[in-house]
Amino acid sequence: MRSAALTLACALAGICVGSPAQAQGFPNKAVRILVPFGPGTGTDIMARIIAEGLTEQLKQSVIVENREGAGGVVGTVAVRNAPADGYTVLAISNAFLIAPQLAKAAPYDPIRDFTPVAKVAYVPLTIVVGASSPFKTMKDLIDYMKANPGKASFATSGKGAQSQLEVEYIKQVFGLSAVDVPYKSTASAVADTMTNTVAFYMPGFGAMSSNIAAGKLRALAIGAPQRLPNVPDVPTFIEATGIRNYNPAAWLGYTVAAGTPADSVSRLEEGIIRTTSVPAVREKIAGASAYVSVLNSRDYGAEMRAESEKWGKLINELGLKTD
Repeated sequence: MRSAALTLACALAGICVGSPAQAQGFPNKAVRILVPFGPGTGTDIMARIIAEGLTEQLKQSVIVENREGAGGVVGTVAVRNAPADGYTVLAISNAFLIAPQLAKAAPYDPIRDFTPVAKVAYVPLTIVVGASSPFKTMKDLIDYMKANPGKASFATSGKGAQSQLEVEYIKQVFGLSAVDVPYKSTASAVADTMTNTVAFYMPGFGAMSSNIAAGKLRALAIGAPQRLPNVPDVPTFIEATGIRNYNPAAWLGYTVAAGTPADSVSRLEEGIIRTTSVPAVREKIAGASAYVSVLNSRDYGAEMRAESEKWGKLINELGLKTD
C-alpha cells in the first residue's frame, strides 16, 4: 500500500524518474534505413551516404538494409508494417509515389500510411538525343511532334516509369503525340538514342553526363532550378519549354510509418538535415551525381501530396493501372 501510494504521489507531482529507455530518449538503440531496391542503386548509394553521417549526428548506429522486390513495394510494405517507433526508416524516391498509383489494388497509401521525415537530394532528369539528331533544341523537338503526330518515338525504362510519365506530362501540356518504346536496360535505350532509332530519351542526367561530355548525346534540357555549372549551355526545362515551375528530377528522401511519435520524427529530421550540411557529405552526394536539396518534414509532405495527385491523375488518364 505504502509503495503504491508513493508511486501515485510521485506521478501526481510529476517528479517520478522513468525507465532508463524513456530517460535516454530517442534513439537509444540502432536505427535501420530500409532500402526497397538492390545494392548499388541510386536510392541505396544515397542511403549509405546519409547513414554514415546520421550515425554521427544521432550517436547511434544507423544500418542500411536492402529489401528489394516488386518495384520497391516489398520493402515499402515492410516499413509500413514495422513498429511505428522511428527505428525503421524507409529510403524513398519518386517510385514511392508512382508504384501504388499503377496498381488497381494499391498495396499502400504513400500519404496516409507514412510520415515524411526529410528530402535530401535530387538527380535532375534530362532529355537527350543522338549527336546526329536534327533536333538541336526542345523547341525543334516539340515543333516536330506537333507537325508530325505519332511519328516521333521515345525510349522509356518501362510502362509507368518516371522516364515515361514525365514525357507524357510534356505531351499533355502541349497536346503532342509520340510513341513510347520501353527498354529493359538503360544501356539499350541509350544505344538506340545515339543511333536515332528512337528520337529521344528522358533519363537521369548523371548517367548521361559522360556521353554528353563525349559528344555522343546532346542534352536539350535539364531538370534543375537553374543551369548547372558543368553544362552551362543546357537550358533548364522552364527555359526550354516555358512550363512554369517544371523541374523534373528523381528525388531522394526518407519517411517512417504513420503513427511514429512526433519527437522521434523531429529527431530524425534534425539529424538528416544536419548531415546534409556537412561538407564531406555534400561532396559524396555530388560524387553520386546528385544535388543537395533539403526539405523538412512539413514541406516534403506538401511536395509529395502535390506530386502524388499529379501522377495519379496522369496515370488514370493514360489507363496505365494494372491488376
